[in-house]
Amino acid sequence: MDRRSPVFTEEAECQDCYKCLRACPVQAISVAGGHAQIRPEACIACGRCVVACPPKAKRIRDDLADVRELFAKGPVIASLAPSWVAEFPDLTPGCMIAGLRALGFTAVSETAVGARAVSVAVAELRSAQPQRLWLSTACPSAVDFVRKHRPALLPALTPLASPALTHARMLQTLRPGAQVVLISPCVAKKRESEEHPDLLAAALSFADVRRWWNEAGIVPATLPEVEGFFLPGPGDAALYPVEGGMLTGIRRLGQPGDTGLAACSGITELDHALAGLAPEDGAMFVETLACPGGCVNGPGMTPGGFVLRRRAAVLAAPQPIGRELPPEVSTALAWPGLSAAAEAIDERTLAAALARTGKRTREDEPNCGGCGYDTCRDFARALVAGRAEPSQCVTWMRRLAQRKANALLSAMPAAAVLVGADMRLIECNAIFARLAGGDERCVAGASITDLLPFSRLFRHVLDGHGDILERDVRLGGRVLHGSVFAVEPGQVVGAVLADVTEPAMGRAQVASRAKEAIEKHLATVQRIAYLLGENAAETEGLLSQIVDAYEPEPGDGGR
Repeated sequence: MDRRSPVFTEEAECQDCYKCLRACPVQAISVAGGHAQIRPEACIACGRCVVACPPKAKRIRDDLADVRELFAKGPVIASLAPSWVAEFPDLTPGCMIAGLRALGFTAVSETAVGARAVSVAVAELRSAQPQRLWLSTACPSAVDFVRKHRPALLPALTPLASPALTHARMLQTLRPGAQVVLISPCVAKKRESEEHPDLLAAALSFADVRRWWNEAGIVPATLPEVEGFFLPGPGDAALYPVEGGMLTGIRRLGQPGDTGLAACSGITELDHALAGLAPEDGAMFVETLACPGGCVNGPGMTPGGFVLRRRAAVLAAPQPIGRELPPEVSTALAWPGLSAAAEAIDERTLAAALARTGKRTREDEPNCGGCGYDTCRDFARALVAGRAEPSQCVTWMRRLAQRKANALLSAMPAAAVLVGADMRLIECNAIFARLAGGDERCVAGASITDLLPFSRLFRHVLDGHGDILERDVRLGGRVLHGSVFAVEPGQVVGAVLADVTEPAMGRAQVASRAKEAIEKHLATVQRIAYLLGENAAETEGLLSQIVDAYEPEPGDGGR
């Protein structure tokens, strides 16, 4: 676990569901020891894994304590992302400012003021170099996607700072020595603050602010309103949190119509859109956003909201009044590469990895996605790289469990059978089939009542009258020592029937030797069953019940 990363895994809560693997658009998650871990070198901090994780084992780093310490060092200004109107629809601008001031911020300004300066810079850049492909750099997750996973497109990134960094430059120009803390729905802003600590001291999520208010007993809606943000309204730049919002501002700055302007949100969609493009391709500017629908769908927003409703809230937000004019600052920023490209894997190595999970032909590759990867070959590449474990392959584990279960039943020295709640046979071994009249009778679905005269013992356990029932029963001319036990209470029962009829020795001696033989076989059986993992849970349960049934009593000589 790396708590220094913006997103990390709480191992104790990770339940091997692989939903985070399926949700991650850049395969930045590895599995080791059954736990899914973030790979910082590949992660773009989009937060999709945080949203997807059912037990909330994927978590956003808590920076609230660090921000509180900033207040002891000097003035701290809040840079508030314009998506706040969608997250706090019950608060007016005056109440929002009052709530943040009550926490100790000396001033509050909207991040979108910096976004307007970025829009102007983009318009100038396109006018100066109109025949190039340009990718916006407002979204840090989208930027890291290009830097780490599509390095060939690195020259296409606009050499411009994000709105948050540009805004921080403005605030520090007006208030030298002040620390700037960004408040937004974006996880990647935490990484951006780490890369540019001279501009952004820290980044908080909306959830952090809510928690801070609750801990401090502050109810912003009840506070006297504070009139005006630190800087005036950003105009059309306030639309940056929604898909296409950046383009609206650029068009208003005199860019011709829709020619060469495109918006793409969601990393998967962005990846498809950029496929095959090169920096020198076409006169095009692409607004890139990592979250589908824009920042209003960011991982730091309260779960359960409707994206269209949030979009409408941003579009309808009134322009706030400011107390000071924004200064002119540089929007320039270079974007060095951070390539996380994997090494090429030759076909022979890939085939060997596929064979580890029983895939030797194309027909053996179901591409079911149960492992968390889109294809079996993607999974095999992760195996080669040490980022995955064979046990993630659900189909292979199921086939393995079935083969092992069949082998265990076949190897048992006594008759064994599994019966369902409908009193029909699920599985049995060859010894049971011989006792019950032959293979043609003992097929899956056959009624146990038709096969055995003492089927009431199975019903007794299925109905909950004890977890295990031991009886001596007769079948034809044989005497059987039977153990019927619950595998899945009320749903599946198992039985082991040992033939103790043998003229050459006494019945007690036969029973003792039968138990001894079963114990020896079960010692091997149990070790094999252990390897089956969760996919063989029923088989392991059955074997455990058998071991309990034949456990020797104290004082019997150690048998």
